[in-house]
Amino acid sequence: MNIVKLLILIILAVPSMVFALEDNHDWRKNATTEEKVQQMVKVIPSASNIMIQMGERYKNLYWAAKMGKWEFANYQVEEMQELIHTLQITRPKRAKTASEFLQAVIPALPKALESKQWKEFEAGFDLLRQQCMGCHVKNDHAFITLPIPKSANSPVLNMN
Repeated sequence: MNIVKLLILIILAVPSMVFALEDNHDWRKNATTEEKVQQMVKVIPSASNIMIQMGERYKNLYWAAKMGKWEFANYQVEEMQELIHTLQITRPKRAKTASEFLQAVIPALPKALESKQWKEFEAGFDLLRQQCMGCHVKNDHAFITLPIPKSANSPVLNMN
Protein backbone atom coordinates (compact mmCIF):
# COMPACT_ATOMS: atom_id res chain seq x y z
CA MET A 1 0.00 0.00 0.00
CA ASN A 2 2.87 2.38 0.71
CA ILE A 3 4.11 1.93 -2.86
CA VAL A 4 0.69 2.88 -4.23
CA LYS A 5 0.61 6.04 -2.10
CA LEU A 6 4.12 6.91 -3.22
CA LEU A 7 3.17 6.45 -6.89
CA ILE A 8 0.08 8.63 -6.45
CA LEU A 9 2.18 11.36 -4.82
CA ILE A 10 4.70 11.21 -7.67
CA ILE A 11 1.97 11.34 -10.30
CA LEU A 12 0.42 14.36 -8.60
CA ALA A 13 3.75 16.11 -8.05
CA VAL A 14 5.27 15.70 -11.53
CA PRO A 15 3.02 18.21 -13.35
CA SER A 16 3.72 20.95 -10.82
CA MET A 17 7.44 20.20 -11.01
CA VAL A 18 7.32 20.53 -14.80
CA PHE A 19 5.51 23.87 -14.56
CA ALA A 20 8.07 25.08 -12.03
CA LEU A 21 10.87 24.14 -14.41
CA GLU A 22 9.11 25.93 -17.28
CA ASP A 23 8.76 29.06 -15.14
CA ASN A 24 12.46 28.97 -14.36
CA HIS A 25 13.28 28.97 -18.07
CA ASP A 26 10.78 31.66 -19.04
CA TRP A 27 12.93 34.64 -20.06
CA ARG A 28 9.89 36.93 -19.85
CA LYS A 29 9.79 36.41 -16.09
CA ASN A 30 13.39 35.74 -15.14
CA ALA A 31 15.65 37.62 -17.56
CA THR A 32 17.26 40.96 -16.90
CA THR A 33 15.84 44.00 -18.64
CA GLU A 34 18.73 43.93 -21.11
CA GLU A 35 18.10 40.25 -21.91
CA LYS A 36 14.39 40.94 -22.35
CA VAL A 37 15.13 43.79 -24.76
CA GLN A 38 17.48 41.54 -26.74
CA GLN A 39 14.79 38.89 -27.01
CA MET A 40 12.17 41.45 -28.07
CA VAL A 41 14.44 42.87 -30.77
CA LYS A 42 14.75 39.36 -32.20
CA VAL A 43 10.98 39.14 -32.74
CA ILE A 44 10.41 42.58 -34.25
CA PRO A 45 8.85 42.13 -37.70
CA SER A 46 11.37 42.08 -40.51
CA ALA A 47 11.03 44.24 -43.60
CA SER A 48 9.82 41.18 -45.50
CA ASN A 49 7.03 40.59 -42.93
CA ILE A 50 5.92 44.19 -43.28
CA MET A 51 6.09 43.97 -47.09
CA ILE A 52 3.82 40.91 -47.09
CA GLN A 53 1.23 43.05 -45.33
CA MET A 54 1.92 45.89 -47.77
CA GLY A 55 1.29 43.53 -50.67
CA GLU A 56 -2.12 42.66 -49.28
CA ARG A 57 -2.96 46.36 -48.84
CA TYR A 58 -1.67 47.07 -52.38
CA LYS A 59 -4.03 44.45 -53.87
CA ASN A 60 -6.96 45.55 -51.73
CA LEU A 61 -6.38 49.20 -52.62
CA TYR A 62 -6.46 48.50 -56.33
CA TRP A 63 -9.58 46.37 -56.21
CA ALA A 64 -11.42 48.58 -53.75
CA ALA A 65 -11.01 51.49 -56.17
CA LYS A 66 -11.89 49.33 -59.17
CA MET A 67 -15.13 48.33 -57.38
CA GLY A 68 -15.87 51.91 -56.34
CA LYS A 69 -15.37 51.17 -52.63
CA TRP A 70 -13.55 54.45 -52.09
CA GLU A 71 -13.78 54.49 -48.31
CA PHE A 72 -12.19 51.05 -48.12
CA ALA A 73 -9.52 52.17 -50.60
CA ASN A 74 -8.70 55.15 -48.36
CA TYR A 75 -8.44 52.79 -45.43
CA GLN A 76 -5.86 50.74 -47.34
CA VAL A 77 -3.74 53.86 -47.90
CA GLU A 78 -3.92 54.74 -44.19
CA GLU A 79 -2.84 51.22 -43.26
CA MET A 80 0.01 51.34 -45.80
CA GLN A 81 1.20 54.57 -44.22
CA GLU A 82 1.20 52.93 -40.80
CA LEU A 83 3.14 49.96 -42.12
CA ILE A 84 5.79 52.29 -43.59
CA HIS A 85 6.02 54.14 -40.26
CA THR A 86 6.46 50.79 -38.52
CA LEU A 87 9.19 49.89 -41.01
CA GLN A 88 10.99 53.15 -40.23
CA ILE A 89 11.04 52.24 -36.53
CA THR A 90 11.81 48.54 -36.80
CA ARG A 91 14.33 48.76 -39.64
CA PRO A 92 16.30 52.00 -39.28
CA LYS A 93 18.42 51.15 -42.34
CA ARG A 94 15.26 51.50 -44.41
CA ALA A 95 14.07 54.75 -42.81
CA LYS A 96 15.48 57.09 -45.47
CA THR A 97 13.94 55.30 -48.45
CA ALA A 98 10.71 54.79 -46.50
CA SER A 99 10.55 58.54 -45.88
CA GLU A 100 11.18 59.26 -49.57
CA PHE A 101 8.40 56.83 -50.46
CA LEU A 102 5.95 58.52 -48.09
CA GLN A 103 6.80 61.98 -49.41
CA ALA A 104 6.26 60.91 -53.02
CA VAL A 105 3.15 58.77 -52.67
CA ILE A 106 1.07 59.92 -49.74
CA PRO A 107 0.23 63.41 -50.97
CA ALA A 108 -0.79 62.13 -54.42
CA LEU A 109 -2.73 58.99 -53.65
CA PRO A 110 -5.37 60.43 -51.29
CA LYS A 111 -6.05 63.19 -53.85
CA ALA A 112 -6.56 60.56 -56.54
CA LEU A 113 -8.93 58.66 -54.26
CA GLU A 114 -10.80 61.82 -53.30
CA SER A 115 -11.80 62.33 -56.91
CA LYS A 116 -13.57 58.94 -56.93
CA GLN A 117 -12.65 58.71 -60.59
CA TRP A 118 -11.02 55.54 -61.88
CA LYS A 119 -8.71 57.35 -64.34
CA GLU A 120 -7.35 59.66 -61.63
CA PHE A 121 -6.95 56.76 -59.26
CA GLU A 122 -5.18 54.72 -61.93
CA ALA A 123 -2.57 57.47 -62.32
CA GLY A 124 -2.10 57.66 -58.55
CA PHE A 125 -1.84 53.89 -58.31
CA ASP A 126 0.76 53.83 -61.08
CA LEU A 127 2.80 56.36 -59.08
CA LEU A 128 2.48 54.12 -56.01
CA ARG A 129 3.57 51.08 -58.02
CA GLN A 130 6.58 52.88 -59.52
CA GLN A 131 7.62 54.27 -56.13
CA CYS A 132 7.36 50.83 -54.54
CA MET A 133 9.63 49.34 -57.18
CA GLY A 134 12.00 52.33 -56.95
CA CYS A 135 12.29 51.72 -53.23
CA HIS A 136 13.00 48.04 -53.92
CA VAL A 137 15.84 49.07 -56.26
CA LYS A 138 17.32 51.44 -53.65
CA ASN A 139 17.24 48.61 -51.09
CA ASP A 140 18.91 46.03 -53.35
CA HIS A 141 15.67 44.21 -54.10
CA ALA A 142 15.18 45.21 -57.75
CA PHE A 143 14.10 41.64 -58.48
CA ILE A 144 10.83 42.38 -56.65
CA THR A 145 8.50 43.93 -59.20
CA LEU A 146 4.81 44.59 -58.80
CA PRO A 147 2.20 43.66 -61.36
CA ILE A 148 -1.27 45.10 -61.51
CA PRO A 149 -3.18 42.93 -59.03
CA LYS A 150 -5.37 40.24 -60.55
CA SER A 151 -7.36 39.70 -57.33
CA ALA A 152 -7.69 40.75 -53.71
CA ASN A 153 -7.98 38.55 -50.65
CA SER A 154 -10.13 40.77 -48.48
CA PRO A 155 -13.58 39.39 -47.69
CA VAL A 156 -14.80 43.00 -47.85
CA LEU A 157 -14.09 42.90 -51.59
CA ASN A 158 -15.16 39.35 -52.23
CA MET A 159 -18.65 39.40 -50.76
CA ASN A 160 -20.82 40.40 -53.67
